[in-house]
Amino acid sequence: MLITLIVKLAIRSILVINNYKVYGLNIRSEIEIDEFDKLDEILEKNIVNIRYDKISTEIKDKISEGINIQLFQNKIWFHIDNIATYCISNGNDIKVEVCENADMQLMKIYIMCSCLGFIMLQRNMVAIHGGVIEMNNKAVIFTGDRGAGKSTLTTALREKGYKFISDDVASTKIEKVPYVMPGFPYQKLCESAMDNFEYDKEKYTSFMSDKEVKYIIPAKDEFIYEPKQLSAIVKLTVGDVEEVTIEELRGSEKLNNIIENIYRGEYIKYLGGMNPKYFKQCIDIAKNIRFFKITRPLEKFTVDDQIDLIEREVIEIKEVVL
Repeated sequence: MLITLIVKLAIRSILVINNYKVYGLNIRSEIEIDEFDKLDEILEKNIVNIRYDKISTEIKDKISEGINIQLFQNKIWFHIDNIATYCISNGNDIKVEVCENADMQLMKIYIMCSCLGFIMLQRNMVAIHGGVIEMNNKAVIFTGDRGAGKSTLTTALREKGYKFISDDVASTKIEKVPYVMPGFPYQKLCESAMDNFEYDKEKYTSFMSDKEVKYIIPAKDEFIYEPKQLSAIVKLTVGDVEEVTIEELRGSEKLNNIIENIYRGEYIKYLGGMNPKYFKQCIDIAKNIRFFKITRPLEKFTVDDQIDLIEREVIEIKEVVL
């Protein structure tokens, strides 16, 4: 036991601690994440610690029984076969036990996305599942189901000259009006988007997501490093239409769509349900933004048409109607 403790302390003493600020979170990490911008120092307040550690025997017993995730009010753990086991607790701690011969890039992807998403749920921070682009000096979130075209559209907007705020997670903060906190200056693109924008796949890091290969594309020159007021959310859908259409949602339909598109929101019911503080933030967001739904045809590449509608209907933000 003494030798084991000495070895652990020795390893910890040579680990480099990395400081980051992502999604409005002050992060101190033993695990270096290249996609995050390193900071010399961060505020010594509400820090999220990310560290290598052994997961408890109790959790390992659950995994051996075929259970790969458990959610409690202040503790969430999940296991990804051949990658790692992650334990997220109290809104400030992420422990990672890495599997032997794991894909280390994919191990970090789960930290960057799911783990920080669970941290935000534990902290009552509302995060919308979607990419964020700066338009007219304000943030616009593009959300929608898998395959709706979020990454393709945000990449097209970025390549057209619009600045980029976050890739897949829009972390919000209410300061009289809602703001979106910057993510990190990279996008994750699927193969079809890589082909559409003629990226050379050999030049970029790839990983296998749930169902498809994705590539990590740097976007540092177009990235916004400061919070931006949220002006609109655009939900992308695919439908039985000949041309791209757009409609504005109001009232309870707008609020319901915000709630439906919360990042990792499907797990809220397992954490005791949505508490009043969290629900009020959703209402405050709805009161202060406009919400649009774009429907595109399935078999046509219509990004240019979508951008035309967005520039005509969304950017010219007028009075908000709940």
